[in-house]
Amino acid sequence: MTSLSLRYLLKKIIKIVVCIITTYTGYQYITRSKSNKKGLTILTYHSISNEIEPDETVTPEEFERQLQYIKENYKVISLGEAIEYLQTDFGKISGSIVITFDDGYGDNYYNAYPLLKRYNFPATIFLISDFIKNNGSKYLSPSQIHEMKSNNISFGSHTVSHQILTRLTNEEVVREIRNSKDILESQLSQIINFFAYPVGTRADFDDAIMEIVKARKYTCACSNIYGMNGENADIFALKRIGIETTDSFFVFKKKLEGALNIMSFKDTRFFQKLKRIFFKL
Repeated sequence: MTSLSLRYLLKKIIKIVVCIITTYTGYQYITRSKSNKKGLTILTYHSISNEIEPDETVTPEEFERQLQYIKENYKVISLGEAIEYLQTDFGKISGSIVITFDDGYGDNYYNAYPLLKRYNFPATIFLISDFIKNNGSKYLSPSQIHEMKSNNISFGSHTVSHQILTRLTNEEVVREIRNSKDILESQLSQIINFFAYPVGTRADFDDAIMEIVKARKYTCACSNIYGMNGENADIFALKRIGIETTDSFFVFKKKLEGALNIMSFKDTRFFQKLKRIFFKL
């Protein structure tokens, strides 16, 4: 067994154990009532592929299984609808899920898009503007993006070059946020309203960066801080639940129920800084 497969196995085991503990201690039901069980769940996907090396890869077969489960148990709404309901009529969000993808991998077109069409699910893909390439690249091409945007897929900005914003100067942050919007609006011939912070833990963006996003006339921003969004959610720091290679179907279902919300501590600024210091040693 390689070190990579051993790491995957350990992560799977840890997730399953946490799900079992939180279920049988009642934690998931307490947190669901506190954060409002009827709140908004936003899922984060990255790559949909049979190449399972990256942590964020989900196979097409598993992705379809997840979509079928969502169809049977939840309602899927667009990110635009979610933002409107969060601000005007929170009751309409009851049991809703938003599907998002970060980075704009080409396999989103080949593997995710046909399944989303089959289930008639809207989704949002956050694009890195410098990574949009012609066919043959690992990222989406302009022609693929244009086809998808005509079929229930919306697009948002994931910056120009996917750098962690808190490591940049103020001028560089402005450029990453502003230019990506301008480039995408020019290429797609439409207004880009949605933004997602690269990496997206609380160590990767701060209040000043959020103000820059607002100033550039985005209507919302997604983080990757783990969790669900309640009635008082900050629409410029929306929480999401990442779906990963190491999520068994059991874990996937439990994530939607809130059993892994206890893991939100790992996305705090303190924990992320501690983690990054530790791994530099």
